[in-house]
Amino acid sequence: MSELQQEAVRMISGLSDENITFLIEVICRLMPQNDKTNIVAALSLEESEGIQALKRLNAARKEIWQYFPKDFDPGKELEEARAERFDSID
Repeated sequence: MSELQQEAVRMISGLSDENITFLIEVICRLMPQNDKTNIVAALSLEESEGIQALKRLNAARKEIWQYFPKDFDPGKELEEARAERFDSID
């Protein structure tokens, strides 16, 4: 691996996943069309996995809500807990 490639790897290793995804998209624009296919497919798979995770999270939220009383107000519960814990600090 050349010095330039090693420097690129060092720079990339410090990036967040979001920035790496953006960088891959930029690189795809610079590559010939046939080389892009595998990278774009991998990015699409990663996005679909994320979407599936969000769907599972939403389904779990709906399932969990059945265990709470009908009149449950999470905002009210939070305020009461904060008041109980932090009002005595003053």
